[in-house]
Amino acid sequence: MSRIALLLACPLACVLALGCNARGHSGGGKLPPLERPTGPMGLEAARSYVLELVNRDREKEGLPPVERDEIAERGAQRHVEDMVRTGFTAHWGTDGSVPEQRYSEAGGVDFVQENAACFFDGTPRDLDPNPTFTAAQLEKIETAFISEVPPNDGHRKNILKPVHNYLGVGLGKPVGVDQPCMTQEFVDRYGEYDEVPKTATVGQKLKVSGSIAAPVEFGGVGLSRIEPAKPRSPAELNQTNVYPVPEPFVLYFPAGFKTPKPVQVEGNEFRIEVPLSDGGKPGRYGVSVWGKYPGADALVMVSLRTIDVR
Repeated sequence: MSRIALLLACPLACVLALGCNARGHSGGGKLPPLERPTGPMGLEAARSYVLELVNRDREKEGLPPVERDEIAERGAQRHVEDMVRTGFTAHWGTDGSVPEQRYSEAGGVDFVQENAACFFDGTPRDLDPNPTFTAAQLEKIETAFISEVPPNDGHRKNILKPVHNYLGVGLGKPVGVDQPCMTQEFVDRYGEYDEVPKTATVGQKLKVSGSIAAPVEFGGVGLSRIEPAKPRSPAELNQTNVYPVPEPFVLYFPAGFKTPKPVQVEGNEFRIEVPLSDGGKPGRYGVSVWGKYPGADALVMVSLRTIDVR
């Protein structure tokens, strides 16, 4: 049986870091005892069981549960099926897509971070259209994630990030190989955001607006850019490791702070119009909204959407 590799999409590595004492979703109380399925599970039942496993690991650390996110689930399923078919584990796809792009294209508007586990042998396989999964198979992947130790404990940190409050699970299995692959798309949902276009031209003016939900306070709006998507081979993808969330090339803050242009803020609502231009270069632009959690000393992303800018 082929081994699987495990990868994490890492958060932005900069001084705008999350305070470790932050708390988010205030979901229900103590979880009931975990009921372990005894027979094979179809896709829906398996997703539900992974959600239970994640929440049990969070409960052990005194953290609130995450809820199912069907939008993040669509992005997760797209990616896991790509990995199953082509034999790789990475956060880029064979089409060159990245986590926040897949999430945006599925209809997501919040901030997402990804765990991934699949093959890394580059072998093409047929995707099983009706896979089944056992509790033991799903537990094995979750146990591998949560059992990591510092400094190589990115998956564990992602599962136990206090402010995550939603989760989309992707699962797949190839025909003739009884080994599942998994993606976990953790979501931070703390606001409502007005629609932005899926495509735009360089220099086009973009309106970014919406509202932040308690307990988060609005912090700013950012723009980032990575190169246009291009196909990537399984061999190339299997050489990748963590995926760093792109850093903004510009950040806009409310009046009173040093900023290229002030964001208009009224209560928990914000709005600004900005040009989509990083030195006139096309690419995949990231539109980020930043906020501050109670007890945190700095800002973090609470929303990250992508726009194909040509």
